[in-house]
Amino acid sequence: MAIEKIQSASEVLDTFMSEQAQDESLDLATVAVIVGLRGDDKLTRTNLLRKLDEARNAALKDGDMQGEGGS
Repeated sequence: MAIEKIQSASEVLDTFMSEQAQDESLDLATVAVIVGLRGDDKLTRTNLLRKLDEARNAALKDGDMQGEGGS
């Protein structure tokens, strides 16, 4: 009987995050927020919601600026 290595929760999350970072169909800013928080060991519900809200507001602000003086 072969013995398989069972990944730790941290290894599973690292693999998952790495795969998501390469998925071009996902919003890159969202993935960057999650990967950044995970890397800083600050991936909590509160921090995630706060950072996603900041990313959303930045995207909305960029959209407004492109509409005002954009090409």
